[in-house]
This record gives sequence, structure tokens and C-alpha cells, in this order.
Amino acid sequence: MKNKIFKRILGAIVLFFAAALISGCTKSFCSVNDKACLYASYVQDKQETILTNAKNNSYMVPSDKFWNYIDNKVETAYTESLAGTASKKYAPDSYIEMNKKYQTATEEEKTTLVNNETLKAIIYYAGYKADGNEDMWVNFTAWLDEANADPAMRAYVPTTAFLNYYKNQISTGVGQAVTCIAPTSGYFGLNENTYVEGKTWGQAFTDYGFIEGLLVYPIGWLVYTFAMAFGATGTNATGQILSIFFVTLIVRFFIILASAGSSNTQTKMNDLAPQLELLKAKYPNSTTNKYEQQQLTTETMALYKKNNVHPFRQFGVLILQFPVFIAVWGALQGSAILTKGEVFGLSLATVTQTAMMANSSETPFAIVLFILMAIAQFFASMLPTWMQKYHKNKVVGASTVKVNEDSTTNMMMKYMPIFMMVIVIVMGLQLPAAMGIYWFFGALISIFQTVITEIVQTLKKNRRPKNKGGKGGDNQTIDFTKHGSYKGQKRDKHMKLH
Repeated sequence: MKNKIFKRILGAIVLFFAAALISGCTKSFCSVNDKACLYASYVQDKQETILTNAKNNSYMVPSDKFWNYIDNKVETAYTESLAGTASKKYAPDSYIEMNKKYQTATEEEKTTLVNNETLKAIIYYAGYKADGNEDMWVNFTAWLDEANADPAMRAYVPTTAFLNYYKNQISTGVGQAVTCIAPTSGYFGLNENTYVEGKTWGQAFTDYGFIEGLLVYPIGWLVYTFAMAFGATGTNATGQILSIFFVTLIVRFFIILASAGSSNTQTKMNDLAPQLELLKAKYPNSTTNKYEQQQLTTETMALYKKNNVHPFRQFGVLILQFPVFIAVWGALQGSAILTKGEVFGLSLATVTQTAMMANSSETPFAIVLFILMAIAQFFASMLPTWMQKYHKNKVVGASTVKVNEDSTTNMMMKYMPIFMMVIVIVMGLQLPAAMGIYWFFGALISIFQTVITEIVQTLKKNRRPKNKGGKGGDNQTIDFTKHGSYKGQKRDKHMKLH
């Protein structure tokens, strides 16, 4: 017993960490320029907090003279880049040209062009290395070296320990921000102050990966297209929520098509439940006796083959669904349009747990959303299991021989929904609110699908012609109450079929 409990706990832990790693299965669509803009947006709000925490942790925080020195370097590089007199390349030529156009553009045109703050952010946090490739902190590091070489500034240059702490705090603060999937360039974020480069479908394949191009980008494109069609403007996130709903609906539709054969297999297995019970009763010691185990397996597979049932098809469908699950995860986490707007004061980009613990205007709806998502996931995960148990009791009868069903397959089928439900609920705390909304919609659709499937299968069974003579058919009830063991006995003499 202890060994079985240990295996179940170990399996749950493995599943949890496997799900925790899913978010890293797809590459970030954020370019160097996107990251520079994300850094600038974060530092604008958190600079004083970072410096205060550094001081509290005994780091030697540089004075304002150093920061003014860097700001002046940025202004000079910005001016020279626009004038074409810069001694080196500080930012992409396309960004410089768009910034020039921005100065005289209309308000509508400005929504896709690079403004002054964006260009300065890229100059500040990015730059070009000697090999011509863009990277983070290149310009900053060069100015740091210049400050070290300047006798008047050398005393104000921060220590390496502080710089490592400072960069790490920004990187950690931005976190796993991968909200850079957008088919067109523009400004995103709650305050619409973060510029994100538009990416193409072909670029998704060539620059990011096969799964990213095949699934992640198309789903991200759908999220963006639906959101814009429903009016994703300002702080109202109605367009984004409707977008999540319709994308969830489309993804679920394709999953239903892919799992149609699996549903049919499950129905057939439910119909075969009486005969499976007969086999289990015939070999009651199959879990401890190897001979009985082999015989039970052989006869069970023969029964499946005779009735054209493929019991492992369900696992195949799960394997096929896994890349889609990862892709949807990556697309929703990476969708730039979902960083805009609020619902009941909660930003779609805010991590649910952070909002719940913040004791702010985001907290009430974050708690409500998590509770709704958890309840919906519970019913979506358990309803199919309840349905199967109901059918099994209906066709087999309430009074049966106690048959040991603690096999690997049965255990997986029994506990997998529970494990997945727990994983989704726990991970829902660690992810943006948009993912919580997606899982809530997904759970509702799954519940609806289960109910509709049950109704359809019931109607099909009612239309089947009943066998004459009262034997066989779908309405069999097997009475095992008079028999405690069936080993070595003939089935026809000891079974009573109603």
C-alpha cells in the first residue's frame, strides 16, 4: 500500500514539473529591440525601487552624476543618429528612419512608427557588437568603459557587483515577458508605451522554429485579428476576452475532430463493460498471478480486436494534443495584444498570484477569476470520469464480485484527470490572467462537449434494435451476487443475465 501511494505521489510531482517546463517549450518572439523597450518600460517604474533595494543589500549605489552621464550619452547618440553624423551605429537604420517620419506623421500613422522614447530606449539598452550583431547592453557597456577612462568620471563608475545586481534585477523584473507576437508593429502594454516589432509567418519559421511557425504564430495571429475586430482599444479588454473565447472555440473544434475516434472507442469500451467484467471475474488473481495476468490480457485484447476497439487510441490522441496545448500556451503568453486593456480592474498581463497578493484594485477580480477557473476545471476533469462510472454501474450492476482493478492502465486513466486538473489550477496562479480566462473558457467548452456527447450517445443507443430473447444487447445487467469465485468454473452455469 505504501509503495502504491509513493508511486502516485511521485507521478504527480513528475507531471507538475513537466507542466512547469511547458512554458519554456516554445521560443520567445521578442527581438533585441523588443527587449530593450520592455526594459525601458520596466525601469521607468522601478528604477528607484531597484536602487533602494541595492542600497539595503549593501551594494555601492552610484550617484546621480553617473546616471546623468549615461543619459547625456544617450541624448548625444540619439541626436547624431538622426543627423547621420554618429561615429558608430547605435540603433537599426529602419528605426531611425521611422523616427524621422514620426516627427511629421499624423496621429494614426504614429501608432506604427518609432517615437523618440522608443529609439532612445533601444540606444540605451541595446547596441551593435563588433561582429555587427545586435545584443543587450552593448552601448551601455561602451559608455561605462569611457567613464572608466575619464579621470573626472572614474570615481563615479559603479562597481561590477552593483552592475550585475542592477542588470539581474531588470532581467528578473521583466521576467519571462514574451509578449512580442504581433503581425504589425505598434505600441502595446497597459499604457501602450512599449513598442513591439511586427513579425511575419515566414519569419516565425525561419527565426524561431517549426512549432512556432506551424502553430504558435497562427494562433497568436488569430488572437490579434479577433481582438482588433472586436475593438481592442483603450483600457476596455472586451475585445481581448472575446478573442480568447473564439480562439479557444476554434482550437477545441480541431481537438474534437482529432479525438472523434477516441470518443467512439470509449463508447465501445463502455458497451463491452459487461464482457470485461466477466473476464476479470474469471481471473480474480490476475494482479498477483502471472499466468492469470497473461490469460486476462490475451482474452481482453482478443475481445477488443473482435469488436474493432483500439484502447490505446486515447493515449495517441493525448500525444497529438500535446503540441497544440504547448502552442496555445506559447501563443497566449506571447500575444502582445493581450497586454492591453483591463477587465474589472485586472490587467490581462498581470500574473494572477501577483494580483491576488497585491491588495490592490486588481485583487478582487483576480480572486474571483481563480475561483471560477478552479471550479470549471474541476467539473471539466471529473465529469467524464463520473459519466464512465455511471455507465459501468448501469451495465454491470451495483452488486458485483470485487475485482482488483489496480492495474497500470486503470490507475493512469483514473488519476490522470485529477493530476492534470491540479497542475492547471496551480499553474494558473503563476501565469497572466489571460491564461486563466483561456482555461476557464476551455473548461466550460469541455463540460458542454461532454454533456452533448453523452446526449448523442444515449440517443444512438436508444435507436439500436434490441436483441430478441432478452440476451445480450446494451441493456444487460450482470448479477454476481451468488458467486464469490469463478476460477475453474464455466461461465454459462454461474452467470445470470437480465
